[in-house]
Amino acid sequence: LVGSRTVRRPGLDAPVLRLRPSLRGIAVSLDGPGSAAGLDPRAAGARVVFEAARNVACASGRPLAVTDCLNFGSPEKPEIAWDLAEAIEGMARACEVLGVPVVSGNVSLYNETDGRAIPPTPVVGCVGLVGDVRRVPGAWREGDVVLVAGGDGVSLDGSEYQARFLGGPAGRPPPPDYAAEAALVHFLWRAAPGLAAAHDISDGGLAVALAELAVHAGLGAELDLPADAGEWFGEGAGRAVLACAPERAEALEGAKL
Repeated sequence: LVGSRTVRRPGLDAPVLRLRPSLRGIAVSLDGPGSAAGLDPRAAGARVVFEAARNVACASGRPLAVTDCLNFGSPEKPEIAWDLAEAIEGMARACEVLGVPVVSGNVSLYNETDGRAIPPTPVVGCVGLVGDVRRVPGAWREGDVVLVAGGDGVSLDGSEYQARFLGGPAGRPPPPDYAAEAALVHFLWRAAPGLAAAHDISDGGLAVALAELAVHAGLGAELDLPADAGEWFGEGAGRAVLACAPERAEALEGAKL
């Protein structure tokens, strides 16, 4: 917020800052893994990269580069060293598929209390280029159509819903579909300038993403979804909620990711 270049404030996906004197801007996001990180650190490493990129893309930004901070316990323990290596492999693969470099980063190791390590916690920041800061999605409006873009391979395994209400993280989250995740990011940053709203679905699943959009807009929505906990709170696949005028909805529904 310093310097009054902020076009979109923090709070939903990525804030945007104008690059004066042009109308271009930069979108910035910072993300960490959810409850699934301890179940599959490689998948968690990949997903945190994709989530950071999706957040930037939802603000009309084309992801350019990422930075990271790797927070783990003692790497002198074989199981922690394995977690660290797996998370790095997942992050590297995600960056390769997205075509973005890791331009900086650091590690914070030996995070333990009484010999007990923190969960694997790779944190990723992403920066993206916004072509025109006047065309950054905001909030859904009366009469907009609400759509979900992305994959359908979600599960309650490793979800926040499971962590809070089903006894803690367990099972095996679905592995990321790297090609589909990258295709979704590409689709989002291209489509976002024509949308009323775009919001990444991550921790808490679809239900939380919809609630966040409703709070942001100060306006609710009427939705047609099955009454199933997995559909509402499942996590694992890259997805985003989109809102647009009815005349644009048909083109979006027919788009191939």
